[in-house]
Amino acid sequence: TAIMVGTGRAAEAGILIRGGEALEIAHRVDTVILDKTGTLTLGRPTVTDIVPAPGIDADRVLDLAASVERGSEHPLGAAIVAAGNRRELGFRVVTDFEAVVGGGVRATVATDDEPVRVVIGNRRLLAADGVDLTTIPSGERADVAGRSVAHVAADGRVIGLLAITDPVRVESAAAVRALAGAGIEVWLVTGDGRGTAEAVADQVGIPGHRVVAEVLPADKTAIVSRLQGRGRTVAMVGDGINDAPALAQADLGIAIGTGTDVAIEAAGITLMRPDPRGVPAAIALSRATMSIIRQNLFWAFAYNVVLIPVAMGVLIPLAGISLSPALAAGAMALSSVSVVLNSLRLRRYDVRPDAGPGLRRIPGIIGRLREAWFLAAIGVAALGLAGGVMAADRAVSAGALAVDIVARDTAFSPRDLRVPAGRTVELSFRNDDPIFHDWRVEGVANVDAGARPGQTQRIRFTIDRPGTYPIHCTVEGHAEAGMTGTLVVEAPD
Repeated sequence: TAIMVGTGRAAEAGILIRGGEALEIAHRVDTVILDKTGTLTLGRPTVTDIVPAPGIDADRVLDLAASVERGSEHPLGAAIVAAGNRRELGFRVVTDFEAVVGGGVRATVATDDEPVRVVIGNRRLLAADGVDLTTIPSGERADVAGRSVAHVAADGRVIGLLAITDPVRVESAAAVRALAGAGIEVWLVTGDGRGTAEAVADQVGIPGHRVVAEVLPADKTAIVSRLQGRGRTVAMVGDGINDAPALAQADLGIAIGTGTDVAIEAAGITLMRPDPRGVPAAIALSRATMSIIRQNLFWAFAYNVVLIPVAMGVLIPLAGISLSPALAAGAMALSSVSVVLNSLRLRRYDVRPDAGPGLRRIPGIIGRLREAWFLAAIGVAALGLAGGVMAADRAVSAGALAVDIVARDTAFSPRDLRVPAGRTVELSFRNDDPIFHDWRVEGVANVDAGARPGQTQRIRFTIDRPGTYPIHCTVEGHAEAGMTGTLVVEAPD
């Protein structure tokens, strides 16, 4: 019940949890890895500067770059294409297009003179293509300023740089603070340059020693595996196709709903809104749900451990306290109802990311006991109710007519009874024979006591109609052997 309520509350807040396993794992997460683009940033990059190499026109750099990037699906490529559109550039014919995962793109671009082999991407890709990196313009300072840099090379020579900025989400710093405040390690792992990654990390509050930049998709997976090897429970948060392997490798994958279908498919939790505060909100909900489940388990075990022996009669020789079948059935029903009601308390849990800081450090024993106040109140109420019922039961017994019947040598002793009409009778039926016997009044419903060898059963009944009622043992052959009698109900004076 708690998992159903928890996942339902999450869905209402735009957090889709794929099954109870993801919800259960989330409460154990102690390390969160965040992607940069589209997760901590808006995912809407724009070209802010074009830094051409000496002797190269800036429009030529943008024209070649935008022409190639029209075949790319990467957000940075879309930013370059948008910049080209604004200047009516980037419409040249492109052939042999190739996207390099974690690196950039390559293609051949038709120009007015002759085709040009263009490579756009990071330093690693250009070096792999044999581009002379010593010709990179001084505009590399754009990376240090916290902007991503796309290197543009034509025919083996760097012709310029494109500085691209992607604003940090205003909610990112709050999300990181909430995670760190709950004792969770936060890492930033990105394929962007070191300077860009550190600038973003500084804005959101991630320490520099937990920033890993210029990584390939396989490197992200390796980082997740390395942290898991240290005994960490890792959650990976991302939105792109490059994040999908790491999302699948992590103990818990969390995808931004505005990202790619591959990332969403690989994740156990999807944030329908592009708000990173959904990450601590999902973890907080998981912790609250698991706390409720532990309370329910403890309550169910403790409840049964205490009451089953009482129902078996353990307290009869000690204090003369017994639990009637009706009261035992009511106690069992109360146990189930209390567990369901405790689970439904999650309906009041505000999962919305903007509802405030809901993620706290895992509480200690005192904190857990404080959280279990509801079941403690139910327990006190149950004890009070049981005490009241037992007290009422004893009051009824005190005013009842006590009768003892013994089954011995295939006969009832005494054989005949006389009781006043309308008077409550408490009958104790003891079986001293080596076989089962019962004592039943014919013509009156539910006046029947049965006992195995050496056992005693107590029943309570009231007969309002005066008359003589036959008594017999219903076991085949016993009545014929003499186990019969009469119950005389006398009219009141």
